Amino acid sequence: MKISLSYLPALIVLFLLCNIESRAQDTRSFFSVSGGYSLPVGELAREKLDDPFAGLTGSGIFGQANYDFRVARWIGLRASGSMNINKTNSQPILDKANSYAQFLNERYTWQSNVSNWKLNALMIGPALYINMNRVQLELHAQAGKIWANSPTVDLIGTSETGGEPITVNLKKASTTAFGLAGGASLRLPLSGALFFQLNADVIGAEAEINDVTIRAVRGSFDFSEKVSEKRFIGVVNVGAGFGIAF
Repeated sequence: MKISLSYLPALIVLFLLCNIESRAQDTRSFFSVSGGYSLPVGELAREKLDDPFAGLTGSGIFGQANYDFRVARWIGLRASGSMNINKTNSQPILDKANSYAQFLNERYTWQSNVSNWKLNALMIGPALYINMNRVQLELHAQAGKIWANSPTVDLIGTSETGGEPITVNLKKASTTAFGLAGGASLRLPLSGALFFQLNADVIGAEAEINDVTIRAVRGSFDFSEKVSEKRFIGVVNVGAGFGIAF
Protein backbone atom coordinates (compact mmCIF):
# COMPACT_ATOMS: atom_id res chain seq x y z
CA MET A 1 0.00 0.00 0.00
CA LYS A 2 1.46 3.38 -1.08
CA ILE A 3 0.80 6.67 0.69
CA SER A 4 0.64 9.73 -1.52
CA LEU A 5 3.29 12.39 -0.80
CA SER A 6 0.49 14.94 -0.51
CA TYR A 7 -0.52 13.32 2.79
CA LEU A 8 2.99 13.40 4.22
CA PRO A 9 2.84 16.97 5.70
CA ALA A 10 -0.47 16.14 7.40
CA LEU A 11 1.00 12.95 8.86
CA ILE A 12 4.02 14.86 10.18
CA VAL A 13 1.76 17.43 11.82
CA LEU A 14 -0.38 14.67 13.36
CA PHE A 15 2.73 12.96 14.73
CA LEU A 16 3.99 16.22 16.25
CA LEU A 17 0.61 16.90 17.85
CA CYS A 18 0.55 13.44 19.37
CA ASN A 19 4.08 13.90 20.63
CA ILE A 20 3.21 17.28 22.17
CA GLU A 21 0.13 15.76 23.82
CA SER A 22 2.29 12.94 25.16
CA ARG A 23 4.81 15.38 26.64
CA ALA A 24 2.03 17.52 28.08
CA GLN A 25 1.24 14.83 30.58
CA ASP A 26 2.92 15.41 33.94
CA THR A 27 4.59 12.00 34.14
CA ARG A 28 4.80 8.80 32.18
CA SER A 29 6.40 6.48 34.76
CA PHE A 30 6.15 5.68 38.46
CA PHE A 31 8.49 3.64 40.61
CA SER A 32 7.50 2.77 44.18
CA VAL A 33 8.45 0.54 47.08
CA SER A 34 6.21 -0.40 49.99
CA GLY A 35 5.87 -2.78 52.89
CA GLY A 36 3.45 -3.69 55.63
CA TYR A 37 1.14 -6.30 57.08
CA SER A 38 0.22 -9.59 55.43
CA LEU A 39 -2.65 -12.01 56.10
CA PRO A 40 -3.05 -15.45 54.51
CA VAL A 41 -6.13 -16.41 52.49
CA GLY A 42 -7.23 -19.71 51.01
CA GLU A 43 -7.08 -23.26 52.30
CA LEU A 44 -3.82 -22.76 54.19
CA ALA A 45 -5.44 -20.04 56.28
CA ARG A 46 -8.57 -21.96 57.34
CA GLU A 47 -8.52 -24.79 59.82
CA LYS A 48 -10.15 -28.01 58.63
CA LEU A 49 -10.41 -31.45 60.20
CA ASP A 50 -8.08 -34.17 58.89
CA ASP A 51 -6.01 -31.62 56.96
CA PRO A 52 -2.61 -30.92 58.53
CA PHE A 53 -1.95 -28.00 56.18
CA ALA A 54 -5.21 -26.15 56.82
CA GLY A 55 -4.68 -23.25 59.20
CA LEU A 56 -0.90 -23.65 59.10
CA THR A 57 -0.19 -20.11 57.84
CA GLY A 58 -0.39 -17.04 60.09
CA SER A 59 0.10 -13.30 59.69
CA GLY A 60 3.36 -11.77 58.50
CA ILE A 61 5.07 -8.95 56.65
CA PHE A 62 5.72 -8.14 53.00
CA GLY A 63 7.89 -5.97 50.78
CA GLN A 64 6.99 -4.91 47.26
CA ALA A 65 8.43 -2.94 44.34
CA ASN A 66 6.36 -1.60 41.44
CA TYR A 67 7.02 0.05 38.10
CA ASP A 68 4.18 1.73 36.16
CA PHE A 69 4.39 2.98 32.59
CA ARG A 70 1.47 5.18 31.60
CA VAL A 71 0.36 4.55 28.01
CA ALA A 72 -2.33 7.24 28.13
CA ARG A 73 -3.42 9.69 30.80
CA TRP A 74 -5.75 7.19 32.44
CA ILE A 75 -4.30 3.75 31.58
CA GLY A 76 -0.93 2.04 31.75
CA LEU A 77 1.03 -1.12 32.45
CA ARG A 78 2.24 -2.17 35.89
CA ALA A 79 4.94 -4.69 36.84
CA SER A 80 5.34 -5.80 40.47
CA GLY A 81 7.62 -7.99 42.53
CA SER A 82 6.74 -8.96 46.09
CA MET A 83 8.12 -11.04 48.96
CA ASN A 84 6.03 -12.36 51.86
CA ILE A 85 7.23 -13.90 55.11
CA ASN A 86 4.42 -15.30 57.24
CA LYS A 87 4.42 -17.00 60.62
CA THR A 88 3.63 -20.68 60.97
CA ASN A 89 0.87 -21.92 63.22
CA SER A 90 2.00 -25.33 64.48
CA GLN A 91 -1.43 -26.22 65.95
CA PRO A 92 -2.65 -28.26 62.93
CA ILE A 93 0.48 -30.43 63.13
CA LEU A 94 0.05 -30.67 66.91
CA ASP A 95 -3.51 -31.89 66.36
CA LYS A 96 -2.17 -34.49 63.94
CA ALA A 97 0.49 -35.51 66.48
CA ASN A 98 -2.14 -35.89 69.21
CA SER A 99 -4.09 -38.24 66.96
CA TYR A 100 -1.02 -40.48 66.92
CA ALA A 101 -0.83 -40.23 70.72
CA GLN A 102 -4.45 -41.35 71.00
CA PHE A 103 -3.65 -44.39 68.88
CA LEU A 104 -0.83 -45.22 71.33
CA ASN A 105 -3.17 -44.55 74.26
CA GLU A 106 -0.73 -42.03 75.74
CA ARG A 107 -0.59 -38.31 76.46
CA TYR A 108 2.33 -36.11 75.52
CA THR A 109 3.65 -32.64 76.22
CA TRP A 110 5.11 -31.04 73.10
CA GLN A 111 8.09 -28.90 72.25
CA SER A 112 7.89 -27.27 68.85
CA ASN A 113 10.30 -25.55 66.49
CA VAL A 114 8.92 -23.97 63.30
CA SER A 115 10.21 -21.91 60.38
CA ASN A 116 8.29 -19.32 58.33
CA TRP A 117 6.14 -19.55 55.23
CA LYS A 118 7.51 -17.66 52.22
CA LEU A 119 5.62 -16.50 49.15
CA ASN A 120 7.27 -14.57 46.31
CA ALA A 121 5.54 -13.26 43.19
CA LEU A 122 6.30 -11.51 39.90
CA MET A 123 3.21 -9.96 38.30
CA ILE A 124 2.34 -7.77 35.32
CA GLY A 125 -0.91 -6.31 34.02
CA PRO A 126 -2.95 -3.22 33.16
CA ALA A 127 -3.38 -0.29 35.52
CA LEU A 128 -6.07 2.39 35.64
CA TYR A 129 -5.37 5.91 36.95
CA ILE A 130 -7.96 8.26 38.41
CA ASN A 131 -6.62 11.76 39.04
CA MET A 132 -8.22 13.93 41.72
CA ASN A 133 -6.36 17.23 41.62
CA ARG A 134 -2.85 16.20 42.73
CA VAL A 135 -3.97 12.94 44.35
CA GLN A 136 -4.00 9.82 42.20
CA LEU A 137 -5.90 6.57 42.68
CA GLU A 138 -4.36 3.61 40.87
CA LEU A 139 -6.21 0.31 40.26
CA HIS A 140 -4.62 -2.79 38.76
CA ALA A 141 -5.18 -6.42 37.76
CA GLN A 142 -2.19 -8.67 37.15
CA ALA A 143 -1.06 -12.18 36.29
CA GLY A 144 2.27 -13.89 36.70
CA LYS A 145 4.18 -16.48 38.66
CA ILE A 146 4.41 -17.28 42.35
CA TRP A 147 6.99 -19.25 44.31
CA ALA A 148 5.87 -20.70 47.65
CA ASN A 149 7.98 -22.38 50.34
CA SER A 150 6.17 -24.25 53.08
CA PRO A 151 7.73 -24.29 56.56
CA THR A 152 9.45 -26.98 58.56
CA VAL A 153 7.72 -28.07 61.75
CA ASP A 154 9.62 -30.18 64.30
CA LEU A 155 7.81 -31.57 67.35
CA ILE A 156 9.16 -33.64 70.21
CA GLY A 157 6.55 -35.26 72.44
CA THR A 158 7.42 -36.34 75.99
CA SER A 159 5.16 -39.02 77.43
CA GLU A 160 3.42 -38.04 80.66
CA THR A 161 3.66 -41.68 81.80
CA GLY A 162 7.38 -42.04 81.15
CA GLY A 163 7.13 -43.92 77.85
CA GLU A 164 9.32 -43.42 74.80
CA PRO A 165 9.24 -39.94 73.21
CA ILE A 166 7.67 -39.37 69.80
CA THR A 167 9.07 -37.11 67.09
CA VAL A 168 6.86 -35.49 64.44
CA ASN A 169 8.40 -33.60 61.52
CA LEU A 170 7.00 -31.70 58.55
CA LYS A 171 9.74 -31.04 56.01
CA LYS A 172 9.98 -27.92 53.85
CA ALA A 173 8.49 -28.10 50.36
CA SER A 174 8.61 -25.68 47.42
CA THR A 175 6.16 -25.13 44.59
CA THR A 176 5.56 -22.72 41.71
CA ALA A 177 2.31 -21.84 40.00
CA PHE A 178 0.52 -19.36 37.74
CA GLY A 179 -1.01 -16.67 39.93
CA LEU A 180 -3.36 -13.71 39.79
CA ALA A 181 -3.29 -10.44 41.68
CA GLY A 182 -5.35 -7.29 42.04
CA GLY A 183 -5.29 -4.19 44.15
CA ALA A 184 -5.12 -0.43 44.45
CA SER A 185 -2.86 2.35 45.65
CA LEU A 186 -3.54 5.92 46.69
CA ARG A 187 -0.72 8.32 45.83
CA LEU A 188 -0.26 11.57 47.73
CA PRO A 189 2.34 14.08 46.46
CA LEU A 190 5.03 15.20 48.89
CA SER A 191 7.71 17.31 47.24
CA GLY A 192 8.66 17.51 43.59
CA ALA A 193 8.43 14.04 42.04
CA LEU A 194 8.29 12.26 45.41
CA PHE A 195 4.99 10.79 46.59
CA PHE A 196 3.66 8.79 49.53
CA GLN A 197 1.31 5.89 48.86
CA LEU A 198 -1.10 3.58 50.65
CA ASN A 199 -1.61 0.26 48.92
CA ALA A 200 -3.51 -3.01 49.18
CA ASP A 201 -3.07 -6.17 47.11
CA VAL A 202 -4.48 -9.69 46.92
CA ILE A 203 -2.19 -12.38 45.45
CA GLY A 204 -3.30 -15.98 44.98
CA ALA A 205 -2.74 -19.19 43.05
CA GLU A 206 -3.84 -22.80 42.82
CA ALA A 207 -0.60 -24.50 43.83
CA GLU A 208 0.21 -28.20 43.82
CA ILE A 209 1.94 -29.77 46.82
CA ASN A 210 3.73 -32.98 45.87
CA ASP A 211 4.89 -35.76 48.20
CA VAL A 212 5.22 -33.66 51.35
CA THR A 213 5.99 -36.08 54.17
CA ILE A 214 4.72 -35.80 57.73
CA ARG A 215 7.11 -38.10 59.59
CA ALA A 216 6.06 -39.42 62.99
CA VAL A 217 8.19 -42.00 64.79
CA ARG A 218 7.97 -43.50 68.26
CA GLY A 219 10.19 -46.47 68.87
CA SER A 220 9.18 -49.16 66.38
CA PHE A 221 6.02 -47.29 65.36
CA ASP A 222 6.21 -45.24 62.17
CA PHE A 223 3.10 -43.16 61.34
CA SER A 224 4.67 -41.29 58.41
CA GLU A 225 2.37 -40.23 55.58
CA LYS A 226 2.69 -38.28 52.34
CA VAL A 227 0.44 -35.48 51.11
CA SER A 228 0.00 -34.58 47.42
CA GLU A 229 -2.81 -32.14 46.67
CA LYS A 230 -3.70 -28.93 44.91
CA ARG A 231 -4.64 -26.05 47.19
CA PHE A 232 -5.48 -22.38 46.79
CA ILE A 233 -2.89 -20.28 48.58
CA GLY A 234 -2.69 -16.54 48.78
CA VAL A 235 -2.12 -13.40 50.81
CA VAL A 236 -3.72 -10.02 51.38
CA ASN A 237 -1.08 -7.30 51.73
CA VAL A 238 -1.84 -3.88 53.21
CA GLY A 239 0.90 -1.32 53.62
CA ALA A 240 2.49 2.01 52.72
CA GLY A 241 5.59 3.30 51.02
CA PHE A 242 7.19 5.94 48.85
CA GLY A 243 7.66 6.45 45.15
CA ILE A 244 8.96 8.77 42.48
CA ALA A 245 7.20 9.97 39.33
CA PHE A 246 9.24 10.67 36.20
